[in-house]
Amino acid sequence: MKNLHIENKAVELMKDNELILDKEESKKMTGLASIDKPWKKWYKESDKNIEIPSINFYDFFKSQINSYHNINLLDFMGNISYNQEQIEKEVDNYIKMFTKMGVKKGERVSFMFINTPEIVFMIQALIKMGAVSNLIKFDESPERINFSLKLAKSKHFIVSEVPFIIENSLKAINMDNDVSKIISVPVAYSLGDKLSKLPKNDMIVPFSEVKENCDDVLTQTVSNNPDDTVVIAYTGGSTGNPKGVELTNKNLIAMTLGLKHSNFGFEQGKTSMNILPPAIAYYLNATIGLMVCGVKVILVPDFKIEEYPNLIDKYKPNIIYSGPILLKAMAKSNVSDFSYLTSPCSGGDKLLVNEEEEINLEFKKRGALAVQQGYGASEETAVATCNPYNMRKVGSIGIPINGVSMAMFEYRTDKEIPYGKNLKGEICLTGPTVMKGYLENKEATNHVLMKHSDGTIWVHSDDFGIMDEDGFIFHKGRAKRMLTRNGGKVWLTDIEEIAKTLPFIDDVCACKLDDEIEREVPVLHVVFKESNLDEQKMIEILNNLIKEKCQATFVPKYYIIKESLPYTETNKKLNFKLLESEDILDSSNYNIQGNIIKPIQKVKIKRN
Repeated sequence: MKNLHIENKAVELMKDNELILDKEESKKMTGLASIDKPWKKWYKESDKNIEIPSINFYDFFKSQINSYHNINLLDFMGNISYNQEQIEKEVDNYIKMFTKMGVKKGERVSFMFINTPEIVFMIQALIKMGAVSNLIKFDESPERINFSLKLAKSKHFIVSEVPFIIENSLKAINMDNDVSKIISVPVAYSLGDKLSKLPKNDMIVPFSEVKENCDDVLTQTVSNNPDDTVVIAYTGGSTGNPKGVELTNKNLIAMTLGLKHSNFGFEQGKTSMNILPPAIAYYLNATIGLMVCGVKVILVPDFKIEEYPNLIDKYKPNIIYSGPILLKAMAKSNVSDFSYLTSPCSGGDKLLVNEEEEINLEFKKRGALAVQQGYGASEETAVATCNPYNMRKVGSIGIPINGVSMAMFEYRTDKEIPYGKNLKGEICLTGPTVMKGYLENKEATNHVLMKHSDGTIWVHSDDFGIMDEDGFIFHKGRAKRMLTRNGGKVWLTDIEEIAKTLPFIDDVCACKLDDEIEREVPVLHVVFKESNLDEQKMIEILNNLIKEKCQATFVPKYYIIKESLPYTETNKKLNFKLLESEDILDSSNYNIQGNIIKPIQKVKIKRN
């Protein structure tokens, strides 16, 4: 592997803020991260003692953006912008609209939106009213939409006016839920396009009708507890029903304060481009979280992967939240100048060391700072760690966000593993960003939220990692992406990381396969950079490298040669679950030649 430290401006900045522990402090160290909190030396001194006010999130949000009244904090595609006063006015108008609709405290209003300003304002309005936003991913099937509507007991369903969203929403509300109509919001509503372009349908209510005659509506102030649920964001893969993560006022306040006071470089006056779907907890970080920091957030509702570098070049943001596939597209693009990028953040999927080094090299050539890799899940309000602005370690997912404690534990136990010893354990987290639980799913909640012997509730992530002496965490794979072969553990992400170091490989995904003899074996889906390679020779090179770096049990039993790999529509993550659902030993769809397998034609993968 190459040197894990990339020289760039960001590393040079380390000297400005690094805290050197004196000898007396060093003597007090216990070797346990939950006590020592070694990452705190990367926080600015002024950020080390933050308090979470006991108010609702919208009142907190208003108090934070109050000093930004002359700054545009929200922008839609460069066409319309909103400052503090305009944001508050929009939220007040939506409070009147929801009051007119009869929405009460505690009621759950469902949304299925693409990325437009209305969803930001409506989430805030419902928080102020003590109601709940039930956020459904726009690419869900009618069956899963119906499940989420039923789980939340929603009576109101508001959707973006996009044909496939409308079609699936109409199918869903004809199932067994309490929604009788959908409210359809034109995508260009913010720009003054109020008219519906869809055919008349008795089950579709145009948004313009709902927004009419709201000026004189009287609204009432409601009490709002910090621990009240205000957002439900769904998590779960392509199989089974999703789980509804309940996020509270306190969760959102802690998350935004963490972003503002963790030395991540999210500062007043900077700009960010947000391409995330407004149905994941990460979206809340990338919009209202950054707005609290004084960062202007530019919303882009739709794009293709190949268009992403040109969007960056068009809007020239300082901060981006991107997955590995988008960062790689930037590194391969013809855009010559990224010098405005101060925080190109990576999350949602693991960025392998080799990929990160190659991207950083390209970014440095074009004037940008190195990637700030982060980590998080909906269960901890999406952002748990990020590399600090003044010190970025390649291969690391960073340090814990301010207000949160993290440590490695023996898997599914409360036995803490010392940091700084290169010892692998389950990544666990505790603090005010931890969700209330999964909606109406106590069994799943108890699996993730474990009470330790000292009474502290920890999120057990099912992810493995190592924490170094500086408090930086290195992700080492998911429990679900580990198998046992010949009595030893095989980490699928290790296979991927080794494969990505070879110059003839473009993309890979390692998966589990049930095997009659060995019970479980690894297989590797591979995309080669060129189509005329000697595939068998390339695989022999990879096999030898895997044996050298790991051991023979890590060598895949089969290689599935592909032209491309599937990525999820909503957040552009590699969809390994979809690949695992393929029956690669089906000779009617695949050509099997020894350990090399190729699809005979484009295989339609059935979703469970």
